[in-house]
Amino acid sequence: MIVRLIVGSVLVTLMLATAARADECEPVAVWRDGQPAGSVCRAAAAEQGLTVIDLGADWAPPAFDGPPDGTGPSYRTTYLALAQERFADAGPDAELAPTDRYFELFGIEPSLDVVRTRLADEARHRCHAAIDDAPLATAPARIVEEGKAEALARIASARALRTELEHDRDRAKLADLEALAATNPYYGRAVARLTTVEAYVATIRTVQAHLACDGLFPYRPIDGGYTWQTANAVAAFQRGAMILPSEHLEAETREALALPSRERDFRTALRVLRERVVAASGLIEDGTAASAPATVLGRALDPEGTWRVRGHDPLDDAAPDLVSPATEAAALALGWRDAESTRAFLDALGSPASGGRLVAVRLPPAPAYHTSAMALSIEIDRGDVWHDPVPRARDAPRRPAVIVYATDGDRRIPLVRWPTTIGGWENEKVEDDIRKEWKESPVGPRVWRDLFVGPTWLAPTSTPDRELVRAGDNHYVLAREQLGPSYRSAFGMVAFVHLVEEREHGVVVLEDQGIRTHGTGNLASLANGVSHGCHRLLGRDALRLADFVLAHHDHVLHGDTPTYYRRVVHWYGSFPVAIDTLGYRIELVPPIPVVVLPGRVHR
Repeated sequence: MIVRLIVGSVLVTLMLATAARADECEPVAVWRDGQPAGSVCRAAAAEQGLTVIDLGADWAPPAFDGPPDGTGPSYRTTYLALAQERFADAGPDAELAPTDRYFELFGIEPSLDVVRTRLADEARHRCHAAIDDAPLATAPARIVEEGKAEALARIASARALRTELEHDRDRAKLADLEALAATNPYYGRAVARLTTVEAYVATIRTVQAHLACDGLFPYRPIDGGYTWQTANAVAAFQRGAMILPSEHLEAETREALALPSRERDFRTALRVLRERVVAASGLIEDGTAASAPATVLGRALDPEGTWRVRGHDPLDDAAPDLVSPATEAAALALGWRDAESTRAFLDALGSPASGGRLVAVRLPPAPAYHTSAMALSIEIDRGDVWHDPVPRARDAPRRPAVIVYATDGDRRIPLVRWPTTIGGWENEKVEDDIRKEWKESPVGPRVWRDLFVGPTWLAPTSTPDRELVRAGDNHYVLAREQLGPSYRSAFGMVAFVHLVEEREHGVVVLEDQGIRTHGTGNLASLANGVSHGCHRLLGRDALRLADFVLAHHDHVLHGDTPTYYRRVVHWYGSFPVAIDTLGYRIELVPPIPVVVLPGRVHR
């Protein structure tokens, strides 16, 4: 009898434990070849070689997650508002967000609901498809912003010249202007001039037509004139096409404009999927340390300007691109082969038939050196450095680079190499004078102990007030976004602090000299620009790096770090500034070693 009771008790315990495990199972649909293929408990997915990817609208990069009690980085709320294009809910970023429009280069991916809306916008697609793109193929190599008077004068002169030549052609009873040009050198030169000017104007009108289809003109442009209204709209388009925004019309931008709009949207969908795959898999190896990133479904998702570091050859023993094959595997598993199939998937996403917004797919295996405690190190190559005695513009053949390494036994593996910046000549406020001062990027060993998510920038007193304001509607306003937290802040959305090990009375202390590796609101600076000494990264890359470090390195969440910063900015008005936090601090344990190399110093 006692034995039966004991056995019965054991059986009941086992039954209760089994029921508890069943209750704990969070089922996730397994996708294969574009179809759901059963389900798996989320906790058991990894054991079965599956990776669970979150396709939900409330996804944010893991750096924004924080602890389970919900006390993570506060900027997560703004991130989601921007990703979902709820611009009115974006807090301090609400003012600039509708004009900026596209945020991928800053590190904010559109939600898949936004991508679905773009793919389903048939009126927009018809608008683009109706445009004759022939003028783009014969456009000048580079078109830059012009003044209103210059634009109007060109358009008027073309109109007048055509009227004159058509009159002479009609009087000579010739079939066309080509025949008129053949009559004598004067008409030959005049017709050639007209052809050139009209081709220029036709190019701008074609560009303006595409920009209008996408609703990128907050201010009405001059028809056929490349004035600031069109240049600003081109910069927005460039951000949407992952082109570093220059506002110039060059080959890369013309090619992106000529792509069918559904294809552009499909590439956006693939990039969104890529970031979800990167976050879920813990990958960072994107081919940039080797020869180049691979394609995804035959498509290069990023222009070279976002990843190639000028003047650098492939690194020895560099990791190949692991991100692109993983993204392609996920796309094929979900059935994303083109814009139409992707739209069909997104239309059904979240329905009972789809299995929900969590999906489990089989990706290529991660490399063996991937662990939860990797030996990571950072190298910053300053590239070409000139110590000129006076300010002088330099176009460095060898640009600065950030390189992330993993040590695996005797191997030191370069994982990624991304464009960055170093110091240079910058405006500084010295007493009552504004003058150019050299801002150094100090060399030598450093460590990253502190990672700030949603960082703020405490502008030093040497920062001229003029640089802390921007033009509003007929007046100046405080450029609050520079101070952060903001995707456009001086530090972007994440910042690693460079600390120098010093000895005081025999004790090692870490000194902050004000240098950071961080995202940036100044995207164009990564191509040819300089900084105040910090090492800027594309916001996308900075967030990837933060997520990778947090996935593969021990850390402690400390939360918001209080500070007390007060300043009044005076520039055609008075603008008080109050900052009470440095951002959400995460401590890396142990600190990650960093070395800043001298580069090629020219004197």
